[in-house]
Amino acid sequence: MNEMQNNESFPVRETPDPASVSAKNGNNTIKYVCIGLGAAVVVLLIVVAFLLGRNSGKKNDPAAQTALPDAAAQTTAGPQSGEAGTAGTAVPDASANTSANNAAQTTVPGAQAVNAPQNLDISMTSGSLTFVAGDQFNIGYDDGVIKVSEQGDTVTIENTQRHPSASERHRMNVTVTVPESYYFKSVDIEFGAGKLIVHSLKTEALDLELGAGSATFDDLQVTGSAEIQEGAGELAIKSGSIMNLTLQCGAGATRVSAAVLGASSVSAAVGAVDLNFAGSETDYTVAFQIGLGACYFKNEKISRSGSFGTGPNIVDITGGFGVMRVNVD
Repeated sequence: MNEMQNNESFPVRETPDPASVSAKNGNNTIKYVCIGLGAAVVVLLIVVAFLLGRNSGKKNDPAAQTALPDAAAQTTAGPQSGEAGTAGTAVPDASANTSANNAAQTTVPGAQAVNAPQNLDISMTSGSLTFVAGDQFNIGYDDGVIKVSEQGDTVTIENTQRHPSASERHRMNVTVTVPESYYFKSVDIEFGAGKLIVHSLKTEALDLELGAGSATFDDLQVTGSAEIQEGAGELAIKSGSIMNLTLQCGAGATRVSAAVLGASSVSAAVGAVDLNFAGSETDYTVAFQIGLGACYFKNEKISRSGSFGTGPNIVDITGGFGVMRVNVD
C-alpha cells in the first residue's frame, strides 16, 4: 500500500499577472466612462432642443422698430433707379412689377453721394441695421463708426473698427432707405450681434449670415436664389416669396412664413424651426429626413423620414436635435 503512488495529475491554475489585470480593468473603466459621457451629451442636447422649441412657441414675433441715427449721422443719397425682378413659380404674390423712376440727386453736406446701387454688401459686427421704404435711395449713418463706399455698381457698408468699443457699438446705427419698387441684383449681409429690421426688400439674390443677433423681415422678395445661415440668434420672415432657398439653422429660433419656390432645402441643428409655406399643398413636395429631434407636419408628428405632396416646388428638410414644425396654407 505504501508503494502505491497516485499518478493522477490535476491542472495547475495559473495566477494572473496583477499588472495585466489592472490594465484590463483600467481599459474597461475608460470604455464605460466614454459610453456614459456620450449618452449624457445626447440627453443634454435633446433637453436643450425641447426647451428651445417650447420657448420659441411662446415668443411673439419681435416688433419692428426703426433705429434711426442721431442728429450727427451722415446721409448718403442718390437717384431712384433700377429694374423690377422677374417672377418665380406661380404662387400668390410671387411676381414683381414696376421699374423705379428717376429722381434728382440730393446730398447732405459732408456726406459721400452715391447712385442707387445694383449690389449691396453689408458687414456689421453689432449695432442696428434698418431697411425702410422711401422716395429715393439713401443711407443714414454715423461716419465715425460706419464706412460707406462705392465701387462700380456696388455699395459697401461696414464698421470702421473690427472690434468696436461699447460706446462705438452704441452709435453703429444704419438706416437704408429704398424705393418700394426698387430691385437689387444682389444683397449680401453679414450681421453679428445686433438687430436687423427689414420692412421691405426685393432682390434677385440674397446672402444672409446671421450670428447671435436678431433679424426680422416684414416683406422679403427673392426672385433668383437665397442663402441664409442663422447661428444662435433669431430669424423671422413674416411674408414674401423666396426662390431657391437654402436655409441653415443653428441653435437659435427660426420662423419663416412665405412662399418658398423652386428647389429649396432647410437644415436644422439644435434650434427651433417653424416653417409656414404660403400657398396650398398642391404647390409643394416636402421631403423629411429627421434625426433625434421631433418634427411636426400640419401639427401631426411624423416619422424619421417621408414625403408629402407632389407639387412643383420642392423642399428638402433635414432635422437634427431640434424641434421643427411645418405647415402649408
